[in-house]
Amino acid sequence: MKYLSFLIALTFLAFPTYASEITGSLSTGVSTGIEGVLVSAPTATPVAGTYTSAQNITLNSSGGALRIHYTTDGTIPTCSGGTLFSSAISVPESLTIRAISCYPNNVESGVGVFAYGINIPSAPSGGGGGGGGGGGIFPNPPTTGDINNDGKVDLTDFNLLIVSWGSTGSGLPADLNNDGVVDLLDFVLLLANWTN
Repeated sequence: MKYLSFLIALTFLAFPTYASEITGSLSTGVSTGIEGVLVSAPTATPVAGTYTSAQNITLNSSGGALRIHYTTDGTIPTCSGGTLFSSAISVPESLTIRAISCYPNNVESGVGVFAYGINIPSAPSGGGGGGGGGGGIFPNPPTTGDINNDGKVDLTDFNLLIVSWGSTGSGLPADLNNDGVVDLLDFVLLLANWTN
């Protein structure tokens, strides 16, 4: 028995095995009659978040999707509704993109939601020329997520967002992405701008 254990250990030491990434299909030799496609929501590049300049968003899908449909008006896209993705989506200001992948046999993926906050810094204006003057004190622009306007995004803003959770309508202070509903997207924007 000692020798058998030694031979097994020696075999693993003498013939190392290596793992690598393999793509393709795997056949077990057992016919189950089950086949299909892995359905997944689209991804977006660059990733959702807050940026200081306009962005061009590309939507990608994997696993045999035929096309991608998206919306930017807060509605849920379908394979028969929304806009057919064909080229990069220009995002010059804060915007939420909802997208689905469309597969054969009218199969739709779940909805991918991508919230982009665009905070383009304003260029400081110079002071008056000639004769001195100039400069001045410029107030800081409001910070996305600062619901109570105290100059920081903190626990108070979080509490205000939670109290407003699920509210719908226009002009809601906690609706940070202005899509008409206080939801997860607003929470993401609040966290992205957390200051304390």
